[in-house]
Amino acid sequence: MRNILEIERLKEKIIHHAKSLGFDLIGFSPVKVQDKHVKTYKNWLLKHYEGEMFYMQKADSRLNSTKISPGAKSVIALAVNYYQPQEKLPSGCGRIARYAYGRDYHKIIKKKLKQLEKYIQQIDLKHVFQNVSAVQTRSYVDTGPLLERALAEQAGLGFIGKNSCLISREFGSWVFLSEIIVNIKLHNRNFAEQNFRFCGNCTKCIESCPTKAIIAPGIIDARKCISYLTIENKKPIPKKFTKIIKQTKRIFGCDICQEVCPHNIARQKQTIHSELTSPKIAGDQQNFKKIFSIKTDQQFLNTFAGSPLMRAKR
Repeated sequence: MRNILEIERLKEKIIHHAKSLGFDLIGFSPVKVQDKHVKTYKNWLLKHYEGEMFYMQKADSRLNSTKISPGAKSVIALAVNYYQPQEKLPSGCGRIARYAYGRDYHKIIKKKLKQLEKYIQQIDLKHVFQNVSAVQTRSYVDTGPLLERALAEQAGLGFIGKNSCLISREFGSWVFLSEIIVNIKLHNRNFAEQNFRFCGNCTKCIESCPTKAIIAPGIIDARKCISYLTIENKKPIPKKFTKIIKQTKRIFGCDICQEVCPHNIARQKQTIHSELTSPKIAGDQQNFKKIFSIKTDQQFLNTFAGSPLMRAKR
């Protein structure tokens, strides 16, 4: 009993410090993902829904964190709210996905993770864990071979909705996810339970997707998804989708399946993290003439340096 109480106190310390660094949600998950996620992920790969995101094919490590971090016992799942309202779209402009308005979130959150890792590594474990002299950590921000949303769901941060996004009680799906893998057991034996309703009979995201990329609840065919087509896709966009993209006026990414979600409509809490909102490098919109006037890689760099738009390239 004493050991359990000590572990709970340790978790409270980690949660408190994580929130002081700017993380909005924190939970603890086992390193292995549940069978339901394993089945969904493997079927998704079998049908080649990942398109040319070949890095998604590292199945073994995504399903078990010990493959990338031997000795791993738990995953600390974290989330940061990034929601920002949009201004009315002027004529001649196209939309930028909300997550890409400002500076690249990978660098911002990675800095926070490193600070949290340092704190965890300095914790005295003598009275908590036997045979563990020091905490070993490894962190990722949307870049590692992990099933982030599955781990976040298992940690109690939210549930995976029909649009395949992690939907949290506090912020809807407007969150950046990240993880710290640790060699100490912090999660409870049972998976964290959600205490708010799921999607129910709602299918607004499925019905609203302009390219019909949500082919089943929680299943996205990336090859049809506007976010994939305007960011990850390196080939010319198929003609059957170019007209739709023009009609929706999406330049980089797409938030439609999130914007129509009732959970998100009810949870439009503007982020308090100024480092995510300023400076607005790309902003919520870009003028088409300005975009098409960029003729060289250097001009593109001068315009969007430090922004997630650099991922798409010119």
